[in-house]
Amino acid sequence: MSLEADRLRERIAQTERDLAELAEQVDTGELDRATAERLAGRYEAERSGLLRQLDGEGEPVDTAATGGPLVTGRRAGGAALLVVAAAVLTFAVVNAVAGTEGVEGVASDVATGGGTNLDNISNDQMEEVVAANPDIAPMRLALADRYFADGDFSNALTHYMYVLEELEIQDPSALANVGWMTYQSGVPDVAESFVERSLEIQPDGGVAFWYLANIRFRGLDDAQGALDPLRRLLEYDNLPAELRTAAEELLAEAEAAS
Repeated sequence: MSLEADRLRERIAQTERDLAELAEQVDTGELDRATAERLAGRYEAERSGLLRQLDGEGEPVDTAATGGPLVTGRRAGGAALLVVAAAVLTFAVVNAVAGTEGVEGVASDVATGGGTNLDNISNDQMEEVVAANPDIAPMRLALADRYFADGDFSNALTHYMYVLEELEIQDPSALANVGWMTYQSGVPDVAESFVERSLEIQPDGGVAFWYLANIRFRGLDDAQGALDPLRRLLEYDNLPAELRTAAEELLAEAEAAS
């Protein structure tokens, strides 16, 4: 029995625990049914992909970057923490802008700073462009953001780390998202350093404040350290309602624990 197979089985078991937790949260009123169904679809898709990998029908998962499985569970908050995921992504910076249609000319357009609409370009097509033009950071980051939004942390991490390490571009959004994924992998101290670096580069960090607050409070038991990023986050006028509510609730918890 290989170590990789063991890891895949553990991740499959975790998705099953997540699904059971969703059912419990609907029964207790913690989650509404629509949100639970949306999250359940993600977990079921993740489980199906992992089962295919276990059967040898999918690509192997690279877990070396964080020293272990990229997703070992929805830690410290479970599915309830993911209720605000859509709001977080809405608040985060989106790299794609209006412009050229289709794959033809996308690489050169992105490289020269031209506006490129990536909506009609699939992930596979973007992978081809990135493979042929590996050092075009905007295209790679746009693809990484897609994977991150879909919860495909393995592929997202590959592209983010290429930009950060191979291209030596300290992109604040990439740093923040890598920090969040590292936290989800159960390494909160390393996660904190990524998000702190993001905020050093871009002090008006938006969603990075949410990441940092959760990492400190839930991952590092640092209630006092969570207060400032939460208060900074709540200063934004354009904060989505779901995220504002979650931040206010977390702030109350952190204040009570300080």
